[in-house]
Amino acid sequence: MGQRAEELLAQARRAAPLAGRRGEDSLLLAKAQGCRVFDADNVVYLDLLGGAGTNLLGYGNQYLLDAVRRASTLGLNAGFHATAELELVDLLAEQLPGFSPWVITPSEGEAWELALRWCRRDTGRRQVVVFDGNRRGAVEAFHVTASGPLGISQPLVAGIPAEVARLVRVVPWGDAEAFAKVLAEVGGDTAAVVLDPIAAQFGLIRPSSEFLEAVSVGTRKAGARLLLDETLTGFRLARGGAGEALGITADVAVFGGVLGGGVSRVGAVAWARDAGTAPGDELPGPPPPISILAAVATLSVLRNEAVYQRLEERGAQLEAGVEALAERYSRPLRCARVGSIFAFAFSRQPIIDGNSFARVDQETWGRFVRACREAGVLLPGRSPTASFLSHAHGDKDVDQVVAGMETALKKMQKEDQR
Repeated sequence: MGQRAEELLAQARRAAPLAGRRGEDSLLLAKAQGCRVFDADNVVYLDLLGGAGTNLLGYGNQYLLDAVRRASTLGLNAGFHATAELELVDLLAEQLPGFSPWVITPSEGEAWELALRWCRRDTGRRQVVVFDGNRRGAVEAFHVTASGPLGISQPLVAGIPAEVARLVRVVPWGDAEAFAKVLAEVGGDTAAVVLDPIAAQFGLIRPSSEFLEAVSVGTRKAGARLLLDETLTGFRLARGGAGEALGITADVAVFGGVLGGGVSRVGAVAWARDAGTAPGDELPGPPPPISILAAVATLSVLRNEAVYQRLEERGAQLEAGVEALAERYSRPLRCARVGSIFAFAFSRQPIIDGNSFARVDQETWGRFVRACREAGVLLPGRSPTASFLSHAHGDKDVDQVVAGMETALKKMQKEDQR
């Protein structure tokens, strides 16, 4: 880290502690282009953070820049539903024909509030069942942890009322038997079962088809609604998100992440078309037009199936490279992947649930992240947190990432031999 970057980080620690803390974990960004980010001293890094997965097209994508310019020249501001929103809904219907209607919201948080309210109103019930691998995201009620008898939860952070936590039941990820037991107890008051399809709280765990089937059948048998969390997987795993890639049929889904192209936050809620659902009257205000135009630009690019083919090829290339490094340097470096989403971890056993996640070697990961950063590669500060490739990553960029990881492993090997 150069002198100017150090000075800005010191200033952030004093005046903007959240920016300072996150700047320590990654960097304070000065500019970005393609799959590279730069700090205040113009030091360049290959980025695998991907704006928490939002930057599917890469930084400085020309289509997105044109959308921003278009929004500025039209003099559009928040307060009205932009005409471009109808264009966006047409694109959404094209990519996800099984869903309609759509409600576009200014944020993922408002999308979640709308979806959960609808589930409770539609069923006349109160309880929500989640899995311990679910992303917590912007939903206050999801910041809970299992406590006591199976499914009982308590607040994970201070400030969340206990009565809010008691309305959420937590089931171990991948445990169909535990899921059935919880539904047997509270199924009659369960409004929704919320499913993050890759257990992103644990980095990335691909669900078995048997588990997905048990969740789907059990939810509908209980008369609850299956609420699919596509805020990380939507439009990234496939044009139809995790629903298409993993074969999940949901009653309602929440989108965000990639939808804003990394330019602006935006959320969306969609209902199963064959249900003939009306979303209700208590809808949030309109999203900023720049968010709508960025989403239109993003989905227009994603109409090209070659984008997903490229992401899959680069993903397979990185996965093979990391697995070869683990074998070459005799390190328990594991790589989980679904499409262009990754989770790396130093663990002697596969990460399949909360127990195996808790045994990940965080100390070795911290050493690896610092050494990778010195080699010009940015990885998440905690393992296994999801990492991402973008459409801007080419085969030479992936080779450079693998080379940077090898440099880091060589450094660690020398340190261990001292």
